[in-house]
Amino acid sequence: MNVLRVAVSAALLLSNAFAAAVPSIKYCQNPRAVNTDYVGRDKNVLVQYTACDGVATTQIARAIEARQSNNVCGAPYNTSCFTPSGGGPDPNDCHVITDALLYDSQNIGALFTLDPAQNTSLITMTYQSCESFMVNQDNVALTYCRTDWASILDNLAFNCQATQNAHGGLSVATDQEWFIQVQHS
Repeated sequence: MNVLRVAVSAALLLSNAFAAAVPSIKYCQNPRAVNTDYVGRDKNVLVQYTACDGVATTQIARAIEARQSNNVCGAPYNTSCFTPSGGGPDPNDCHVITDALLYDSQNIGALFTLDPAQNTSLITMTYQSCESFMVNQDNVALTYCRTDWASILDNLAFNCQATQNAHGGLSVATDQEWFIQVQHS
């Protein structure tokens, strides 16, 4: 239920991709956009990296793990669509983000890291009506695959539309370490 609350907060606060507003994450104090860039073959997909102050570690083991990267490529997740229908992104706009992720996977590298210590707890990608973001909900640096994000993005964009009584959706890791959301920008 906490993940859903974070997702709803994120959806409300990320309504404008160019604004500095970012989701409220339970361990993220003073969230702020620290870097923006354009990616993909045509450099037409906006990427925003968000930093958080006061990332708390609750255990000594977590402090040690935070210096390491936990590869969660291929990790299991659960998907749900946001209901009711109306106001979802154009899935074709979302597919442009998918193409940018796949392009970068082949030309930059398959892996990327969401690391609170490196100001990348949250990464947002936006193209026209589509916005997708991935949130690291753990204090540990997570390594993830661009191809996995692309697959989840296409799945959510094309299967969480008005025809399914939806307007975007969410995929949450079964251990709740991370989630990926797709919504109207």
